[in-house]
Amino acid sequence: MKKRMLDYVFIAVGSMIMAFAIDFFLAPFKISTGGISGFATVLLHRFHLPLSITTLFFNAVLFFFGYRTLPKEAIPKSVVGILFLSLFLELFEGLVFTEDDLLLGAIFGGVLVGVGVGFVVMRDGSTGGSDYAALILNRIFPHISIATFILVIDTAVILLSGMVFRNFSIMLYSVISLYIGTKVTDFLFIRGDFAKSVTIISPESEKIAAEIMEKMERGVTGFYTHGFYTKREGRSLVCLVRSREVAAVLAIVERYDKTAFTYITDVRKVRGEGF
Repeated sequence: MKKRMLDYVFIAVGSMIMAFAIDFFLAPFKISTGGISGFATVLLHRFHLPLSITTLFFNAVLFFFGYRTLPKEAIPKSVVGILFLSLFLELFEGLVFTEDDLLLGAIFGGVLVGVGVGFVVMRDGSTGGSDYAALILNRIFPHISIATFILVIDTAVILLSGMVFRNFSIMLYSVISLYIGTKVTDFLFIRGDFAKSVTIISPESEKIAAEIMEKMERGVTGFYTHGFYTKREGRSLVCLVRSREVAAVLAIVERYDKTAFTYITDVRKVRGEGF
């Protein structure tokens, strides 16, 4: 229950940050980050339709057609995300970044949108938008990836905004904002699951693995290997640990074999016991 409540708190806060970024930094400058919010920005400036209403309407339509593609537990989180985004868009309406600087608007708007989306997706939620449209299209054209559809949809919305407003600069600022937001979301999404993979090749692999499992309580996987240079059979070990635990693993390796061949790589989105 506590975790579920925390999930909805994150989704609410993420929706609030995203709505503030759109109302304060992006929409006043006609800057789009793609998706439903970008399309709603076009409708706002062309037909004076409120962002909150158009965003809610189009997200509700997409949700109706796309909710079957979601895991069961993600459906209520997505409904909450969509409702909170529209609510905060309404509450923050009228707030405007007073500086006449499109670049600052694009950068800070992109950062905050990225943070907001990151908060939501970290808890398996959604605020609707191009990801729902991509899910629907992927069901019709399964040979095309969801990521490709999202890119195409966001690009199309940005191109549309550029043509409607007849302003090439706004289109470029929108690309900058979209890129920044995507990178910020990616960073937040993977940060909690960042780990290191330590690969160890040593004739003392049995002793090394035993101590890692006993002292550090980390799992170790062994692979039988053949050294073409040494012409010897052996076993390599692979162990996933947090970044701060790497030094302890290397100390164990050095204790048993100072000449062990060891290399470390970054690992992202780790799932399973211990992570």
